[in-house]
Amino acid sequence: MRKVLLLLFIVKSAILANIFAGSATTKSMEIKGDFAKTKQCIRCHLDIYEEYKNSPHFNSTTKNDSIHKAVWEAYKSAKNAKKYVCGKCHTPTVKDLKLINSQKYEEEYNEAIACAYCHRIEAIKEHPKANENIILDKKGVYYGTRNPQIRSEYHKIIKTNLIHKNGDTCMGCHSHKQNGNGFVVCKTDSNNTLEQNCITCHMPQVEGSLSDRVNTPTHAFHGFAGVKNNPKMLAKYVDLKVIPKNGYFLVEIFNHAPHDLLLHPMRAAKLIVEIYKGEKLIKRVEQMFERVIGKDGKPTPPWVADSVIKDSMIKAKEKRVVKIDEDIKGKRVVAKIGFYKVKPALAKKFNLEEFVKFNILKEAEFKRD
Repeated sequence: MRKVLLLLFIVKSAILANIFAGSATTKSMEIKGDFAKTKQCIRCHLDIYEEYKNSPHFNSTTKNDSIHKAVWEAYKSAKNAKKYVCGKCHTPTVKDLKLINSQKYEEEYNEAIACAYCHRIEAIKEHPKANENIILDKKGVYYGTRNPQIRSEYHKIIKTNLIHKNGDTCMGCHSHKQNGNGFVVCKTDSNNTLEQNCITCHMPQVEGSLSDRVNTPTHAFHGFAGVKNNPKMLAKYVDLKVIPKNGYFLVEIFNHAPHDLLLHPMRAAKLIVEIYKGEKLIKRVEQMFERVIGKDGKPTPPWVADSVIKDSMIKAKEKRVVKIDEDIKGKRVVAKIGFYKVKPALAKKFNLEEFVKFNILKEAEFKRD
């Protein structure tokens, strides 16, 4: 009996050692093509997949992102494009981005920004036009950040790559984009550190195990919080205050993020301030914060622009103060800071009226007797 118990203990120890400490995998996962398909990840990471399928990464193609589709169609028409140039980041596992070969790579196209792709980013190579992701040349080997390290039955995990901890892994696609005129149409001054970076803000730890093979109290949020998905998760990085003064008041907006409040030139932030006397609205003040790009002093599409026409966007770590000339004694003030996924004028131009809704990010209220 003692020999049987000892044998069971050895077998159990070997299994646990393989999952938690060993580097070898016990089960093979067939990988067709250059990258494992996302559906293969579901077998162990179902909770993460449920977040991911609602994310902008999963929905990055023209089939699933109507904003991206509208801009791409306009670009394709204007430039008579023969190649899906956006695919470098929007469908990075597609080998050949020529439109004539789109059906040949339909499966890879539908993978959008796949799990296996991001988890194999080994390094970022900087370029003036746009950065480049350097991919680990080993199928079935992925970068992770869990410490102590957790091993998988199906693939190997490397936890020593710092860019997957300090957020620089995002900078291959999210750093900057320069158009044919040499003009940078969008840029993220990330200033990543281990304490605050793309991952800590947009992929914070949330409740739930990262896999059904092991039990962890939390995992990194794979819905990628942002304007398109779970913006409320980012509300804590914006402070909004109403500050009364003698005969007027101030509204203070503090952007704690290490980059501009909004980065995409199609988006805009807006402050709405409402002043009430009793239940009656007596005054409403609105102020837009936006970055407008164009040419010859007029707004243009990104591929035409060669300069910034206007930039009132709230900058990284900036405390923006708006003065409102109104004595609020005996009145109530409600301030709201929010955003448009697409600026109203652009939404109309590109037939994207569904995105005209004003989305509230933070509210503040003050009442003075």
